[in-house]
Amino acid sequence: MGEKIWRTLGREYLYQNPWCAFRVDEVELPGGARIEYGVLESGGFAAVVPVTDEGDVVLVRQWRQPLGAFTLELPSGGVDADEEPEQAARRELFEETGYKAQGLEHLVSVHTSTGRNTEVCHLFRCTAVRDGRGPRPEPTEFIQVVELPFAEALREVRSGVITDAATVLGLLWSAGGGTASGGGLHLEQ
Repeated sequence: MGEKIWRTLGREYLYQNPWCAFRVDEVELPGGARIEYGVLESGGFAAVVPVTDEGDVVLVRQWRQPLGAFTLELPSGGVDADEEPEQAARRELFEETGYKAQGLEHLVSVHTSTGRNTEVCHLFRCTAVRDGRGPRPEPTEFIQVVELPFAEALREVRSGVITDAATVLGLLWSAGGGTASGGGLHLEQ
């Protein structure tokens, strides 16, 4: 096909912490020009669409420093180096909301921004079952649990109130039946 691949000549890390790193790659483009290209490295994260037996979706409201605003999102969090995305989804759901996942189903794994970072989002859905031992948020998490009827959450997506990409995708995917098996929640709008 004659694909024109960029060639990496060098790589310098400008910032690193346990959750992410920022690097600048020196690359040679197919035409021979050389440029610097910034990349945010991030491990994957798992997000879960937890729906109660009553048909409510369990979301979290929290402050997001990059936006300088509160957001309404699916429970989610990083996948540790030694765990599977499914384990992370179960852990984060419990820690953030106090719910346990029953019938956890993988929906899809997607790259969140292929031109800027390496992050992969693993989306799941489940039946949410309340567990009296939780929630147990991390010290940096100041979370409010919000339960909305699923149809109302979809309206919040359509109106632009819910803008987090993983949340939008998870809710729409669950509502429209976008799985390999063709299943999904078919709710009246």
